[in-house]
Amino acid sequence: MRKQKGLSLINLLAWGIILGACLVLGLKLIPVYSEYMGIKTALKALAKDMSGAPIGEIRESFDKRATIEDIKSVQAADLDIVQDQAGTVISVTYQRVVPLVGNASLLFDFSVEERHGGSGGGE
Repeated sequence: MRKQKGLSLINLLAWGIILGACLVLGLKLIPVYSEYMGIKTALKALAKDMSGAPIGEIRESFDKRATIEDIKSVQAADLDIVQDQAGTVISVTYQRVVPLVGNASLLFDFSVEERHGGSGGGE
């Protein structure tokens, strides 16, 4: 008697459900990390281009960049901006909640800091 090989219907359905869940999870996470990269890029450009500019101008410039990058999790008022002789440091810490199913959600804590000038600078 020959032993059967292959995938049964139950195994096929189980793998389909697992792969489908991974696909849905991945599609929900792409916008979160896309926004994170947009924030990181915007802060890097601000730290470099606006080094030495008044804090109000830096916040206004961030608002413009946030509109272009479609950043909704962080506002200009959330930025921590420090300017001294060493350079400019712009940082922000924020959380993003991604609802999954029912009352189950994922919580992401992000922290971004960009420096320009000084010893840790991006010059």
